[in-house]
Parts: sequence; structure tokens; C-alpha cells
Amino acid sequence: MHVHAALVLACAAASAWIGACVSEPPPLMVEPAGSGTASSEALPTPVLPPMASAASAPPAWLAELPKTPSSLTVGSSAWATTPQPGSELVMVAVYRVDAVGDGVVSLVDKMGQRVDSVPAALVHPIGETRHLPEGTLALFYTWTTPGWLGRVSRAQRGEELKVAFDWAGTTRQTSVDHAEPVRTGIQPLAYVAFPKSGGTSMGLIVALDATRAFVLTGSGHIEAHRRAVVGSIALEPRGFTVGRSVRAYRWATGFERGRITQVLEPGLRYEVELEGNRPRASYFLTTLLAGP
Repeated sequence: MHVHAALVLACAAASAWIGACVSEPPPLMVEPAGSGTASSEALPTPVLPPMASAASAPPAWLAELPKTPSSLTVGSSAWATTPQPGSELVMVAVYRVDAVGDGVVSLVDKMGQRVDSVPAALVHPIGETRHLPEGTLALFYTWTTPGWLGRVSRAQRGEELKVAFDWAGTTRQTSVDHAEPVRTGIQPLAYVAFPKSGGTSMGLIVALDATRAFVLTGSGHIEAHRRAVVGSIALEPRGFTVGRSVRAYRWATGFERGRITQVLEPGLRYEVELEGNRPRASYFLTTLLAGP
């Protein structure tokens, strides 16, 4: 299981009690030409009792976050990483901004649940939701796949936007609530490489200060790393050909060198033989980097 499956499994435990009580929201629709803002920003009015404050039973890393003001406006949509009460795990999702305070933000999720006192350092503007042609590598959100990487598989005006992604070693397709082009460089909501257990792992930046990046790891926990050791990763939107050298990622082992031995699903999934003549295995496009 690689970083994407690990992230959703970790988040699902914290959100399962919510999902069991409510139905999923309507998916993101591809806009007709000349239309306004994507429907993913039209979030429902809160209707359920307030959720426990994100400040209750805080994990230690919360105290290390920079104290920053928020430039977001009430009613706008934003990515946010919300610590789950009584747990070291977090939820990465798209929310509606309900109130902005002194270094904190109150949010409302897709189901109308309110989350208070989220540090502004963990709340970031969403990216552009329009102009996502088929084949675009995307950062997307649904209730069960928060902060995920995938590839736009269907983008027809007036229809639901669909994204293909990896789920525990199989390729799935889903309608999404929000999607935007993959972020690159060292910035919030960008997937990056960072040192881990003598190797190199991959995770999602959820916050930055002057010297550190706070990274959501494959185990669903937050780690603070010096920005100097965090590296940008460049995914291959065109995919790979047989014989190409790659670095293949799994959350338990990090990146390992190998080569493409078979194209299983063009532009999506590949068979890789790792160095050392180990058994060949299947990898999704977003877990492969050009090698060596």
C-alpha cells in the first residue's frame, strides 16, 4: 500500500462516524463555456450540530505552527488540514470558510459540519477548478479520497468531472467534489520528497514556516522537516514506456529504483521490476518518478 491508500485509510477512521450519518454531496460538474465558478464552491448551509473544536486534545506539532493571519474571506472555499479530536491523525479536505479570527479560521465541511479554531497556517486557498482537460494530473477531493493525486479521465461540459486514481493497487474512477492541477515546488498542498528511515519518502505539505515544512506522511501523521531537505517532485504527465528507468514509491519502503517492464494501463498503471531482481509489481502513474 503506497502513500495514497495510507492517507485515506488514516483519515477514514477519523471521519467514519460522520460519513455513516449522511449522504455524499453532489459531485463537481464540468462547466459549460462562459459559466461562473465551479459548483464545488457552492457548499451547503450548516445544518448539523457543531463538531468538536480542532483545538481539543491537540497533537504536539500544532504548537509549532507559525502564527499567521488568514487572507481568506468568509464564504470562500479552502483546503484545510483539521486535526481530529483525541487523535494524532488529521483530515485534509475542502471546506467553506465560515469565520476568520486572530490566527484561526472556522470552517464548514461538505456535510454542514462546523470545525472551529483551525490554525490559519493549515488553511489555504483552493486552486483553479476550471480548464482541466482529460489527461491532466490533478489534486482532487471527495469525501472518501481527501487530498489525492489522480488523472482526469473524463471532462465533458455539463457532465460530472471524473478522475482515475489508485486504490490499494487497483485503478478506480470517481466523480469528484473538487479538482485542480497538481501543485509543484515547495508550497502548501504540494506532494514532496523528504528523508525517512535512511531513504526517501513522499508526503503532502500542509503548512510552512520560514525554515520548516509540515508534511502529512503515508501513515497519516504530521512531521516537521527542514525545508532544506524537502524536495520538489516532478510527475510524468505523458507516462512511461517499457524499459524506462524509474523511482517507484510505496509508503512502507519509500522510493526505490527500477525499470518499466510492462504498460498495464496506458497513462495510468505500469509493471515495475525493482533493482535486485525482486518480483515485479504494479504501480500507478502518480507513484512513479523518472529515474535513475
